[in-house]
Amino acid sequence: MEIVILGLAGLFFIGHFLQWFFVKTKIPDLLILIVAGFIIGPSMLNIVTYQHLGQVGTVLATVTLIIILYEGGLNLNASSMLKSSLPALLLSLLSFVLIAGLTALLLTPFFPFSTALLIGLGIGSTSSAIVFPMIKPLSLKEETKTLLSLESAFTDVLAIIAFLAVLDSVLSKNYNASAFLLGFGTKPFLSIGLGAGSAFLWAFFRKLFLKLFNMPFATEAWSLLTYGCIELFDLNGPIGILAFGFTLANLNLIPSSLSSLLNLKPVSEKEMSLLQEISFLLKTFFFLYLGMLIQLSALNIFILAVLLTLLIFATRYLAVRFVFSAKKFPYFDALVSMGMGPRGLACAVLATLPLQKGYQYGEFIQNLIFYIILISIVSTSLFVIFGQKSFFQKVFAPLFKAYIKEKSELDTVS
Repeated sequence: MEIVILGLAGLFFIGHFLQWFFVKTKIPDLLILIVAGFIIGPSMLNIVTYQHLGQVGTVLATVTLIIILYEGGLNLNASSMLKSSLPALLLSLLSFVLIAGLTALLLTPFFPFSTALLIGLGIGSTSSAIVFPMIKPLSLKEETKTLLSLESAFTDVLAIIAFLAVLDSVLSKNYNASAFLLGFGTKPFLSIGLGAGSAFLWAFFRKLFLKLFNMPFATEAWSLLTYGCIELFDLNGPIGILAFGFTLANLNLIPSSLSSLLNLKPVSEKEMSLLQEISFLLKTFFFLYLGMLIQLSALNIFILAVLLTLLIFATRYLAVRFVFSAKKFPYFDALVSMGMGPRGLACAVLATLPLQKGYQYGEFIQNLIFYIILISIVSTSLFVIFGQKSFFQKVFAPLFKAYIKEKSELDTVS
């Protein structure tokens, strides 16, 4: 027990140190955590065995998913989305649809279509935990940074909703085109309704009983309660939580006749700060746990992961060329945007779900996506480390001729 307590305490400080190390070296903290987990896990030193892990992975994956969606919903402001996020939404949709669709198309001859589609959807989102700090110190236009930041937030939502809808319909033996488009009947719509209703109820309680509910973690606890209730009705808890967070973030848009009944700011600054810390700790622990789960699988799985990672960056190139105008964006911005394809927390959580739910190809999907996460993070890190080197820029110059306005743009010296 003492070792466990020491480990949990140490994990907090190690996580913050690795975050600082990431800023200084551009080596992602998530990559180090995965490697560390792999080393201490059953595949290498066996310091932590599968018996030690017990059921913690299932609970951890679920709580992490709830926090991702709740925080993601809070960050989706309807007004700003309509005003300034259309290019980011276009980039998100295009990159997500391309990688999900092409992956499903290429894998269908070898696997059931449902499995191929789940893999494509499962690797559809970029990692905001890596993209945000990666692009912050780079000499990119502010518009480019905003586009890439919003893209990672949007693709998380797209991947999670689509993946869960397809997984639900596959497990229910009712998999067809309409199930994919509608997310298996009325489940998503009922889940969204309950999630939004829970947000209004919470805002109403906070208005009437502010002193009673004005404590740290109150809204987060309510989100867990909301998720549990939605799941008890055999509906889609994750989609409901996304609607819950989104509704809380946009209560200011409701008619004035109703606003007097609600607390329009049901999430305090203290709670937002606490939420960020909880999210950080979950991320740190989850990626260490992910590393423990990685197995030295067959060589063909690793090779397939490499090929699909290459496909991720190829589809990003197509999406960037379509969305980024050569007249508005310089070559370096387009080049970096193509390289911002790391897969992270959302993909990792989704990868564990088919196996947890007893899907036939669950273990294969988990191992494959774990490898893709690892390889894509390494690839993006190398892209950022070498991206400002003139030799590296010259290698990719033929792909972005329209963006290179002057020869001096290729003479960058880091």
